[in-house]
Amino acid sequence: PAPSTPAAPPLAPGTSLAPTDLRNPVDLSADHVTGDRNQAVLTGNVVVKHQTMDIRCDKMTGYYNATRQVTRVVCAGNVRAVDGDRQARGERADYDVPSGVLVVTGSPEARQGNTYLTGTKVRLILGNERLEVENARILVDSPSTTAVPGTRKKAPAPKPPAGKTP
Repeated sequence: PAPSTPAAPPLAPGTSLAPTDLRNPVDLSADHVTGDRNQAVLTGNVVVKHQTMDIRCDKMTGYYNATRQVTRVVCAGNVRAVDGDRQARGERADYDVPSGVLVVTGSPEARQGNTYLTGTKVRLILGNERLEVENARILVDSPSTTAVPGTRKKAPAPKPPAGKTP
């Protein structure tokens, strides 16, 4: 007979099955989840949280490695991502979990501070302040250059140094 694996000890009532020793968790939630050992498909109000990155979409497929760690997340439909002050949205997104690289496509848009960008591909790197956009169009809000009457005073003429006459 083949050796058997010892059974896990029974949990005490009220004890959670959730792991408590995760070092770099990817938190996935949705209205509905189906899956197997290699992938999970989440639909309806999908939320993916990984460190400072927050991704939301209509449908997501998460891919696992042999140790059941999420290695890749592919989102479709109404994708919205936020990482710090950077935001991106589009129709599709591919997030490589180990590298922290999110690529948004499908009429993507991005915003950081007062800068708005569009292009064919938006790339965010987890925890990095940069935004990368291919075939970019940039719209930046700048300070107003037209003076509103009564808001600016004319600077006084400079006085000559003491003891010298002009």
